[in-house]
Amino acid sequence: MPSPTDTPPIISLRNVKKAFGPKVIYDDCSLDIYAGETITIIGGSGTGKSVTLKMLIGLLQADAGSIQVYGTEVRGLPEPGLLPIRRRVAMLFQGAALFDSLTVAQNIKYPLREHHWGDEKRLDERVEEVLEMVGLPGSQKLKPSELSGGMRKRVGLARAIAVEPDVILYDEPTTGLDPINVRRINGLILSLQEKLKVTSIVVTHDMDACFTFTDRIALLYERRFAFVGTQAEARASDNHYLQEFIAGGRGTLDKDVT
Repeated sequence: MPSPTDTPPIISLRNVKKAFGPKVIYDDCSLDIYAGETITIIGGSGTGKSVTLKMLIGLLQADAGSIQVYGTEVRGLPEPGLLPIRRRVAMLFQGAALFDSLTVAQNIKYPLREHHWGDEKRLDERVEEVLEMVGLPGSQKLKPSELSGGMRKRVGLARAIAVEPDVILYDEPTTGLDPINVRRINGLILSLQEKLKVTSIVVTHDMDACFTFTDRIALLYERRFAFVGTQAEARASDNHYLQEFIAGGRGTLDKDVT
């Protein structure tokens, strides 16, 4: 795994502040992410883990501070300027965020068309390729209503990887899934990391999964990243709140801010 002494970060948050009305999410949030690593963001409900992901691709704007992605300042960037960022950084949303009126193929083609991937033949080929990667060959004509929860997640993942991103953001990828599908999705995260050599940023409460695939752990606590380190460093840390998570605790804050 890259370290600060090996290479500069590809994503950097510096002194980020974010609030929704009177509720302060971050008052001084800083984090560096390096190419090729899998970093897992954990934290109690209400700490704004999903907010971090959404700010990286401009779906939410920070109130202050700096968010740089591949050297581009994302904070305040107008929508046209975000397209190159979203080409390199794709997101699997918590509920997969599929368009219910579109088929599986049409859902996957949506970002491909947005990024001018190619003609219809090339789009069909790419849809077939990514569905094969996520274990859903031949599902192009199905509608989201015909899919199980696990299948919807995998179609969402197929759509995320279709544009060949450098970074994949996973927002609670296994929430609401049965144990079989949890293992399947976790296995996909690992296999895509190995096959595509992408950088992965995962928001999850599943500590078993976290210790299965992560290189580093970042703990959001008291409106900032209170701990960032490797699995070994996390286990050895004297941060009591972090140890609660490792032991299976889930925190006691309010409903998650997304």
